[in-house]
Amino acid sequence: MMATAAAEEAATTSSSCGRDDTRKQLMPRVTPLLVNVAALLLLLLLRTLLLACIIVARRAAALTRLVCRVAVVAPARSLLAAAGFAFAAVNAPCLWCLDRRARGRSCTGTLLGDLVVAAMASSWRLLVQGLTSLVFLCAHADEYVRPPPSPLVLTAHGKPASHPQQVHISIVGEKNMRISWVTDDRTRPSVVEYGTSPGKYTASATGDHTTYSYFLYKSGAIHHATIGPLEPSTTYYYQCGKAGDEFTLRTPPARLPVEFVVIGDLGQTGWTASTLSHIAGGGDYDMLLLPGDLSYADTQQPLWDTFGRLVQPLASARPWMVTEGNHEIETLPVVEFAPFVAYNARWRMPHEESGSASNLYYSFDAAGGAAHVVMLGSYADFGEGSPQRAWLERDLAGVDRRRTPWLLALLHAPWYNTNQAHQGEGERMRRAMESLLYEARVDVVFSGHVHAYERFTRIYDNEADSRGPMYITIGDGGNREGLALKFIKGHKSAHLSEFREASFGHGRLRIVNETTAVWTWHRNDDQFATVRDEVWLHSLAAGEPAAAAGGRPVDEL
Repeated sequence: MMATAAAEEAATTSSSCGRDDTRKQLMPRVTPLLVNVAALLLLLLLRTLLLACIIVARRAAALTRLVCRVAVVAPARSLLAAAGFAFAAVNAPCLWCLDRRARGRSCTGTLLGDLVVAAMASSWRLLVQGLTSLVFLCAHADEYVRPPPSPLVLTAHGKPASHPQQVHISIVGEKNMRISWVTDDRTRPSVVEYGTSPGKYTASATGDHTTYSYFLYKSGAIHHATIGPLEPSTTYYYQCGKAGDEFTLRTPPARLPVEFVVIGDLGQTGWTASTLSHIAGGGDYDMLLLPGDLSYADTQQPLWDTFGRLVQPLASARPWMVTEGNHEIETLPVVEFAPFVAYNARWRMPHEESGSASNLYYSFDAAGGAAHVVMLGSYADFGEGSPQRAWLERDLAGVDRRRTPWLLALLHAPWYNTNQAHQGEGERMRRAMESLLYEARVDVVFSGHVHAYERFTRIYDNEADSRGPMYITIGDGGNREGLALKFIKGHKSAHLSEFREASFGHGRLRIVNETTAVWTWHRNDDQFATVRDEVWLHSLAAGEPAAAAGGRPVDEL
């Protein structure tokens, strides 16, 4: 019996050992499988949790957007819309009163009522201008602080609604002239009759007209008609719309010499009137160039009308070729309008004739092609691949300097400037376009924006270079903001600045022949336009200047 028990115990021990051996053999195989299964289950769990978190986050974000839209955006839009409506409701009658006052007409029918209404309307205009200035001040907190503004000069129109006003002319091609004018009567025909003798019209031209609205302001009919072909250096007499006064213009010459008057940042103040008076009394000229900032209406649309009437005596007699400045943009927060609405409607330039798709930049020839003038847009896209840059490349490539010895360019924001005002505002455009003007050997670049006068030597890429353009800032026409009085003595470009002065005035460029021109700057000194700066220029097309010892060309004008 004991033997049997021992045998059973031995068998049990042997069986147990066999199972242990089998388990030991299976464990290396089973353990990785279990680990893989556990890892897979963990990944599935994490993925499920991640998807759940994403779904919750998306729904939370959607709910947040909904709450924001309902609680913030919608009320804000409603508030802005209400503010815009209230602004327009107040603005419209004030503009109407200002317009009536500018025309010398009564608003209420009584003297006392007119005085009260005029005071209220003027206060509103000053408030809006102040708010607009505050917006720009917040956007440019480091902007130069100017002296107190000058009072406006508002030129009234006391003639019938059918009579033309704000007459100005611009050249279109080699032998044509565009006549532009406004009538309060929007039914008047867009017809110009003209001839070479007073009152005897041997030809006529029919154009078109447009209107625009700004808040509740509605412009008169803005007419444009192109007359020609015209003979060069010839006086023509013309009448617009078969009503009103007869005007006189003289066409530019077909060959050199030719004289340009250059003014910038004009406005309509007593300073402006002084500048215009000095231009009229300073000797004959052929054409006026204006590199931006015309009326300083700054959303107050009747000021476009008063500006047009102020400049009419000069602008109806000689071509005015203009480009836009920042004060022509006229956009505001709260109530948005497309930029340059008034400028494009009133001051139509020959952009289509020069292959440009925009009224903000164009070019034209003068003196039978002896001078080519490029008007650039500081406030139109100018970067690589932009329409303006592509147009400029084509335009400059088409200039034959053997036929066109003089090449000029105008833009608003200066590329070189040592004045404290508007520092660096033209730098992006300079980097984008300066090489194009340099390679084309542009002779002079005129700009405005800074309300002072400054003349630089010939420059390229911040260094004196006799193959580069001479840069002239002429933003001293008479604007309401006053002069920019402070120049920076230690400015990096100070050694390139040859003359600078913060005074109002105008400039004249007389191109004498294919190689020589003279530039003069005339300061407004009371009743006299004093010549304060004068320099003679040599055309860059006449030949390459000799190189200096250091490798850079010597500095010659």
